[in-house]
Amino acid sequence: MKKTKAVVILVLALVMTASAVFAGGVEESSGIRTVTIWHCAQGANAGVFSVLTESFNSTVGKEEGIVINSIYQGKAGDVLTSVNAAAGTGNLPDIAMMDATAATDMDHSDYIVTVDQLGIDTKYILPCGISSYTSDKGLLALPFNASALLYYYNKTLYDSLGVSAPTTLDEMIEVAKVVGNSGVTAFVGVPATYELSTFIGAQNGLSYMVNNRNGHDGAPTEVLFGKEGTYAAFLEKWKELYDTGYYNPLVSGVTGEFTSGRCAAMLASSSNLSTIIHAVDGAFEVGVARVPIVNDQATGGTVISGGALFTFTDNDAVRTVLEYLISPESQIIWAQTTGYVPVNMRAYESSGYKAFLRENPLYKVAYEALLDSNPGLANVWVPSAYSIYYSFQSNVAAVLEGKDIDTAVAEMEAIVQNAIDTFAAQNI
Repeated sequence: MKKTKAVVILVLALVMTASAVFAGGVEESSGIRTVTIWHCAQGANAGVFSVLTESFNSTVGKEEGIVINSIYQGKAGDVLTSVNAAAGTGNLPDIAMMDATAATDMDHSDYIVTVDQLGIDTKYILPCGISSYTSDKGLLALPFNASALLYYYNKTLYDSLGVSAPTTLDEMIEVAKVVGNSGVTAFVGVPATYELSTFIGAQNGLSYMVNNRNGHDGAPTEVLFGKEGTYAAFLEKWKELYDTGYYNPLVSGVTGEFTSGRCAAMLASSSNLSTIIHAVDGAFEVGVARVPIVNDQATGGTVISGGALFTFTDNDAVRTVLEYLISPESQIIWAQTTGYVPVNMRAYESSGYKAFLRENPLYKVAYEALLDSNPGLANVWVPSAYSIYYSFQSNVAAVLEGKDIDTAVAEMEAIVQNAIDTFAAQNI
């Protein structure tokens, strides 16, 4: 991973240089057009995003008379809150970086500008990324910070114990026993909507949590994970994992448990890859693998996650900015220094990026997982998405503590159905 660290150091140096150049702000003069972006990039990722926007300002933007004004608004949910608040005042940004939990609100808004309206060519964008943000209104947002859920593990420890990354939950249970018997906690974390989208979505080749293709083909009206048995199938195996005695169901501080070596495995986004490698700092070799499947019939693959760029202004300047951010060159920089998956497939034709992947094979696991997945897989669009996220997490934790699985499933069905019905009564 030496090259990975070198790339991160280079980007941090570029951030410092760019910050010095733009520290005084951009002087607006006649003919200069400002494109405002509200974003949710945090930590080192925020630095990389700053490099991309400031590089635009000093190259294409300088030639075209366009300046990106990039403003951090907090986490993805905070950006959505800010957008919803701004919609009532007419002070929306031109572009907002948000995740799929914003899709329900955006799909029912009258101020979103779809990618189709912008006329941006998306033929080189990952098909699963396009599918993930497409509704009956069209392509709601342009995929940008794409990622996939991965199984992170302490490869040094696994190798010493003679075990490999599990491919099924049954294998995960057996690996947990071996790791736990060595004196190390085997797994940490409690799944929520993000993880369940893949655990449920992969079942039976393709499954949805709610109808209408997880809400993409119109507002969902019915919960499916209960009557189809997909949530129960997951919970049964997950409870078996907990019953090994070597699973720590933490809901916060999960990454720290893993990077410190106190726990041997966790689930996390590929977007955390560079940060995790840096945090481990050579204490052990980090391994990543595809998410273990619930059972042998769960062949659907992995749901694309991460976020996208939602647009609220339709003009040439906005189009130019969006096209720059999804260009192969920008996506390669973004991917090499974060762990996100390039959304522009032309990035994979670059000899430089091919060389990077040869030297850093962990960075291609997420991309290959997405390419091998059923193109029909889609993240779930439900009302009250953030509230439901924590409801799922609490529901799973309750099963681990002994709640009857059928009762837990029925309770979660009722929570999601109530959110769907309330939203329909207010908006449809």
